[in-house]
Amino acid sequence: MLFSSFTSFKKQQELQVSDVFSQLKNIVTAILKREVPSNSSNSQLIFNTNLKIQQYFHAAQYHRKQIDLTTSLGVFHKEAYESTIKKYNQLKLLMDSFIILNIEEEREKINHRMRLVDDKIEKLYLELKNVKPFLIPEQEEKFWQAFKEDLMPILAELR
Repeated sequence: MLFSSFTSFKKQQELQVSDVFSQLKNIVTAILKREVPSNSSNSQLIFNTNLKIQQYFHAAQYHRKQIDLTTSLGVFHKEAYESTIKKYNQLKLLMDSFIILNIEEEREKINHRMRLVDDKIEKLYLELKNVKPFLIPEQEEKFWQAFKEDLMPILAELR
């Protein structure tokens, strides 16, 4: 009797611990699929993400060469460069996290490392699950930007 209650407690603990990994994996996959539409294959998603990362990199190089703070167009290129670099870094972090979260052997290590931010992960996960009916089109892009801003520091912990 005592042994069976201990094993059920142990299983509940393992399930609770694995929730953080699963929740984070679901969040990252959903955001990445939203950023880079592709078919359901993980390899295709990674390929398309790499293409988009390269596009951001080349766009940033172009804008960087055109920066001239004495003209309005040059200031535009400065702002475009900063925006493109931010998107590049976010997408690269998302892809790196997606790859790490698809390695099942990393589950225990990631659950251990993420235990300090598991409440934030759970909050983001619940927000992701419940947001669709409440978003109006005009607010959708701002919502996803804010969501990514909250997610990026968590993903930085995975590195």
